[in-house]
Formats: sequence, structure tokens, C-alpha cells
Amino acid sequence: MIYYKWIYNYIVNPYVAKQEEAHIPGGAGLPMKKFSVSLFGYCKKQVNAYLLSLRKDYEKELSKSKDRLWEVNAENRELKAKLLEYQEKLSRYGEQELYISKALVKAEESAQEILKESYKKMEIERVKINQEKEKWKTREKEIIEQLLDFQNKAYDLMESFQSEINYLTSKELILTDSEDNDSQTRISKDLISIG
Repeated sequence: MIYYKWIYNYIVNPYVAKQEEAHIPGGAGLPMKKFSVSLFGYCKKQVNAYLLSLRKDYEKELSKSKDRLWEVNAENRELKAKLLEYQEKLSRYGEQELYISKALVKAEESAQEILKESYKKMEIERVKINQEKEKWKTREKEIIEQLLDFQNKAYDLMESFQSEINYLTSKELILTDSEDNDSQTRISKDLISIG
């Protein structure tokens, strides 16, 4: 419709067309621009200048977009590299975790085996110690019995020595008395024979 109005204004009423400015509606983010009307359409200089400014703006935006795209691509590559690095580390950590968990399980099993073995040895040693204790208790009883027997024999021997000493002492006294009597008898006989 605007096109027909424009044709009408230029052909039918050229005076009105020169005084009227054309409006190009903005679309797709383009600003609204007014061009002056000239013979055979809009003013070429204004349109070309506008198109040039649009082109420069577009190239500028395109350049910014390309730069940002390069930055995003570079950042993306860095992030992918980091992601791969982290995935490798995670994989290594997973392997290490598995290795460590296996080592811990083995260590725990070894510790359990060592504990079982030490408990067995401890029980064997306890049994040996109890047997040795009983053996020494039996030996102590035997030694006490032997000491008591020795003590009794020593008392018996001392009593027999005492009896024998008493017997010998009494015999010696008897002999001494009889010797004294004999010696007195002899002295008396000697004196009688001298006398």
C-alpha cells in the first residue's frame, strides 16, 4: 500500500511528494529511518548512506560475534581439555580407590588372620603354662613331702642319737663307777698288800 501511495504522490502530485518524507518501517531490530523523497524514488544518497551504516554496524556486530565465537570456542576447548583431564584424574582416583579398598580389605583380612593366629598361640601358651604350673605344684607337693619325711627322719635320728648318747653316758657312768670301785678296790688291795 505504501508503494502505491508513493507512486501516486510522484506521478499525480509531485509537489506533495517532495514535501513528504518517506518512512521505512523498522524490522528485525532495525531502527525506523526516514528518507526524503526525490524524483524516481527515495534519495539515493540517504539510502546508500543508511545501507552503508547498516553494513558497518552489521560487520562490526559480526566481528564482535566472531571474536566472541573464537573466545567461546577457545574457552570450550579449554573446558573440554580440563574435562578430559578431570575425567582421567577421576578414572585414576577411581582406580586408586579400588586399589586402596582392596589393600584395606587385604590388610583387614591379614590383621584378622594375625589375630586368630595370635589367639591360637596364646591359648597354646596358656595351656602349656597351666600344665607347667600343675607340674610345679605337683613337684612342690613332692618336695614338701620329702622335706617332711626328711624332717621326721632327722627327728628320729636325733632321738636315736639322744637315746644312744644317754645310753652311752649312763654306761660310762656305770663304767666310771665300776672303775672307781675297781680302782679303790685295787688301791685298797695295794694298800693291804703293802701294809
